[in-house]
Amino acid sequence: MKPIWVVDDDQSIRFVLEKALAREQLAVKSFGSARDVLAALDAGEAPQVLVSDIRMPGAAASTCWPR
Repeated sequence: MKPIWVVDDDQSIRFVLEKALAREQLAVKSFGSARDVLAALDAGEAPQVLVSDIRMPGAAASTCWPR
C-alpha cells in the first residue's frame, strides 16, 4: 500500500500526525513544504492519501492537487 503523505511547515504538527498514523500501523511519509511534495510527485512517487496544511510559506498545498 502506498504511504499517507503529511505536508506541513510546522514540524510539531508533522510529528504528531506521523506518530498517530504509525500507531495505527499505516505507512507515512512527511514533507515540510509543497515544493518537496512536488519534487516527489515529479520523481514518480504518489501517496495513498495526502493530508496537508492549506497555508504554508512559499507555495500553498493546493499547488499539489492538479498533479
